[in-house]
Amino acid sequence: MGIFGRMMGRGDSARPAGGKGGNSRPPANSTQFAASQAAHSRDPSTSAHSVRKEILKLVMRETLTRNGIPEAWLAADLLRTNSPKREPGIHVRILVRHWDARLMQHGVALEQEFYKRLLALDPLAPNWLMGFSWQFAMEDLSACPPLPHPGSWTAPAQHAQVDDRPTTRAGDIIEGPVMIRQTQDEVRADLDRLLALRDDDMKKHGDGFAPTRPVQL
Repeated sequence: MGIFGRMMGRGDSARPAGGKGGNSRPPANSTQFAASQAAHSRDPSTSAHSVRKEILKLVMRETLTRNGIPEAWLAADLLRTNSPKREPGIHVRILVRHWDARLMQHGVALEQEFYKRLLALDPLAPNWLMGFSWQFAMEDLSACPPLPHPGSWTAPAQHAQVDDRPTTRAGDIIEGPVMIRQTQDEVRADLDRLLALRDDDMKKHGDGFAPTRPVQL
């Protein structure tokens, strides 16, 4: 029996009939291959991957609960990734299962808070967290709004018109100069009232002057 045979645990009785040594390479489904698979299943990296997935699930629940978002609205796919320059990591794909425009409006803040909570539980998370992505996974799309007019994307935002006219209430003081604009008819009516008041006053005092008539404009 040669040295290789001793290493493989094979004796002369394992030789095929005829006395000639067989192929030294084990068959494809040999015990060595199965042992290798068993050893791989007990790989510490696999256990670490499971722990990280549980951490991400916990962070997702905490983020939704703390911000009052129903858990049925968002879910997460935890995808294992491999990179030649880094250790195996996890990519978080957030699934939108319920349409609400506020989720898109505050999506960046939600993602940042998720990441902050993750760092609080595992400061080494940047070493294995490969990134985030979003996917719409709603069954009913009827609540989603259609695309707007193409020109609306680059059109300037419409600012609300602010009424800067001064408003006064009883006891208020008007700040700044106030310009009162009147039409020609309003000016003529005011003038007629003033002249009528003057004529009445003159009649009461009996000064003998004739009533004043306004000049035609």
